[in-house]
Amino acid sequence: MTDLRLTKRFAAVLATGALVAGCSSPSPTKVDYKSDSKSKEVSLAVPPNMLEETADQRSLPPQGGATSLSALQQVQQAAPSTDAVVPPVTGMHIQRDGTESWLVIDGKKPADIWPQVRRFWQEQGFLLVVDQRDKGVMETDWNETHPQINDGLIRSVISKAMGNSYVTAERNKYRTRLDVAPNGGTYVFVSQKGMREALTGPSNDSSKWEPKPNDPALETEYLKRLMAVLAQNDLRAKNGEPPIANISDTPPAKDKKGAADASSKAAAAAIATQNVARSSSQGTADASDAVPSEVTLGEPYDRSWLRVGLALDRANFTVDDRDRQKGLYFVRYVDPKDLSAAEQGFWSQLFHGKKEKQAKQYRVNVKALTPDQTRVAVIDESGAIDSSQPARQIMGLLVNQLR
Repeated sequence: MTDLRLTKRFAAVLATGALVAGCSSPSPTKVDYKSDSKSKEVSLAVPPNMLEETADQRSLPPQGGATSLSALQQVQQAAPSTDAVVPPVTGMHIQRDGTESWLVIDGKKPADIWPQVRRFWQEQGFLLVVDQRDKGVMETDWNETHPQINDGLIRSVISKAMGNSYVTAERNKYRTRLDVAPNGGTYVFVSQKGMREALTGPSNDSSKWEPKPNDPALETEYLKRLMAVLAQNDLRAKNGEPPIANISDTPPAKDKKGAADASSKAAAAAIATQNVARSSSQGTADASDAVPSEVTLGEPYDRSWLRVGLALDRANFTVDDRDRQKGLYFVRYVDPKDLSAAEQGFWSQLFHGKKEKQAKQYRVNVKALTPDQTRVAVIDESGAIDSSQPARQIMGLLVNQLR
């Protein structure tokens, strides 16, 4: 009797264990919430090789045994076109030369479109830190974006636990320069400067800002947007519609104009001190020794003048003035060897005072040698080629942008 009871109990335990094991077996379609992905086990709900991915019909020849060029073209025409062509705009167009682009506006002087260009950047969400109408230069403040990046070990664990991911930042700013065209129109140049936040440390647990390469696509995109806005304003004026209210059209009061000019000059000086010094510090003194003191471009003078101006903008130089007739750009440059206050010793600051880095002015000369050749060099006040170390560093930055 006792053996019979033990046998029944043992059988019940086995049945219960089998039931629990069957219920706890992994489902082939369950979601692994830790990895947010489905299990890799093969599902037996559908026999293998019964479901196949649908192939792209555009990559296959037509069915039915007959293959012809017209039939293939009919299949390929079903795909939507991905190339977007900018519609032509009367009186303006975008000129391209390799990776360089600029907007050409016919029949208008820089002073005529300056208020519209100024308002354009404001409507794009930028603040202007440099606004020098007399020099035809305006520059925006840094605009920060947050693109997605790959997570490291620590950030990946935190992301899975918190349900989010770490996002680094990118900063972009734009310099716009308006120049008089030889035919009486206006050239508009837009140059982009970018910084990216890079993760550092063995586990990507810290970050630092570092320069990123110039993006010609962003420059061209803003040129297209600016051209569209200018074309819309021209259409409104042609239809007799009132112009859009623009506070920048109102000239500043006399008591505020001096303060505004001083603010723009201070911002330009700060940009020359900070950004140019950072760009210069990327190269070493030994590397600048290998840079020639002059460069010959196989292009006419007009084209070389435009390219050098855009190269100076991209290299983030502050152009104080320019003289197209003499082929001179007056730029500011900070020698990276000059010690800042933070780099000076205590006793040096005590007896000699703090000495901040000062941006010096240099002359970049564009000179026509032949109808198809132009020389670019840094010259001194007497017109001789400057072969000093800072001049070679300036040429090194220009050569990198002119390649």
